[in-house]
Amino acid sequence: MDSYEFSLSGLGELKRAISEREDLRDVKEVVRRNGADMFKMSQSRVPVDTYTLKRSAKLSSEDDGMSVAVSYNTDYAAYQEYGTRFIPGKFYLKQAFDSASSTFLSDLERLFK
Repeated sequence: MDSYEFSLSGLGELKRAISEREDLRDVKEVVRRNGADMFKMSQSRVPVDTYTLKRSAKLSSEDDGMSVAVSYNTDYAAYQEYGTRFIPGKFYLKQAFDSASSTFLSDLERLFK
């Protein structure tokens, strides 16, 4: 288990509105800003013992700025996120995703009103 990711999909109406738009700079800015917020939130929640997990964090932009990825790249990142039978999950990435996704959707809705 080297990496894992969360994604948000199935937003057909929003996708159509974005595809009809000629200038996507403001959409890319919303994606970038909310991705950075998600990264910061996950960093504030990640469990710290030796800082290896926290230092392994990566924020990357994909699809010409239309998506971002936040990842933690250690062999044990998923165990810290989801837990095992011996330790409870910390859900540092899920909590950040849940918080950032509601803000992200609100920001996009504001753009298209």
